[in-house]
Amino acid sequence: MDSQEQYDALLKRWGLEDQSAERRARREKLVRHAKAAATYVKKMLAPTRKAVSRTPATH
Repeated sequence: MDSQEQYDALLKRWGLEDQSAERRARREKLVRHAKAAATYVKKMLAPTRKAVSRTPATH
């Protein structure tokens, strides 16, 4: 067992397991979902923006 494995085992025994990989995976999943939501909103608003920009200006 190398020193990193010993360190991880000690943390686990103390109840302080390294959860950085889990946190990173959750963060990446959140970012993916946020990007998908932003893309969806942009696609939903795009026809509205085009319609508004085509209306003639009234003076």
